[in-house]
Amino acid sequence: MTPRELLSELKSKLYISEHALIRMQQRGIPLLAIAIIYKYGCKMITHQDHRYIFNAKKQKKFNRNIFFDTTFKKFQKQIENTALIVNQNKLITAYRIQGKIWR
Repeated sequence: MTPRELLSELKSKLYISEHALIRMQQRGIPLLAIAIIYKYGCKMITHQDHRYIFNAKKQKKFNRNIFFDTTFKKFQKQIENTALIVNQNKLITAYRIQGKIWR
């Protein structure tokens, strides 16, 4: 999937809040990394929100060809170390994962 297709799909499905844009800029998280995490990441329910993370072990089992995508290779470190908080198709925030995430 091309970067343009990823971004257009993200913008059609997910509203990005002002807070999330500010946090993405502060933390150096590109919009393409957000799009890949949202599309291919694992979704977990936390309180009333959903948390999306990219789990490489699960992706190797189900969708191995994502690792050969040039966009993924470019942002791989950021994709694997970022979590998204989404509430009703609205991106609340994006943050770096530090340590373990309990499942």
